[in-house]
Amino acid sequence: MARYRSKSWRNYRPEAPGAVESPPPPASVNCRILGIDPGSRRLGFGVIDVVGADTRCVAHGRIEVDGLPMVTRLARLHAGVRDLVEQHAPQEIAIEKVFVSRNVDSALKLGQARGAALVALDGLEIAEYAPRAIKLATVGFGGAEKMQIAHMMRAVLKVEGRLTADAADALAVALCHAQHRRLAGLISGRVANAARGTGAAG
Repeated sequence: MARYRSKSWRNYRPEAPGAVESPPPPASVNCRILGIDPGSRRLGFGVIDVVGADTRCVAHGRIEVDGLPMVTRLARLHAGVRDLVEQHAPQEIAIEKVFVSRNVDSALKLGQARGAALVALDGLEIAEYAPRAIKLATVGFGGAEKMQIAHMMRAVLKVEGRLTADAADALAVALCHAQHRRLAGLISGRVANAARGTGAAG
């Protein structure tokens, strides 16, 4: 059975197995989110602030390691992510899950790069999202192209200036997490209200 009943965001089921990991905190808590789009040649990052119902872009960019030996790439990715955490002090991290392609070597390198980034995030709360879940949450279409993602990030987060595909993807990861937090907050709020209503009735 397919994880998603259709390509519409309205039918996206966040409880579907593998769609997300690490449940988010209540949406009422303001926070700074670092979104990461891992890659073995370049790593995209996007930092957003969530203040109530508002979301704004703080920073975005990418860490370039293309052309370097693999060991050097991993070291620089680790150091780069660590520097991002020190500079922007995010409370939560959202990262895209590894997409396993038919090219085993590419998948292995991507997994190593992702691991280097995760090690640099030690001690921080991390949420992981599948690529399709990110596209559904931010664009409304699970098969969205990179140009569509970049366009939506510019529109929603009011990003000005040059926005690379890697940075746009990372901002989409962060925004997906922000929206998931809001949804979780609404659900928990309704559950709490229902519980209070039941207690009062008793």
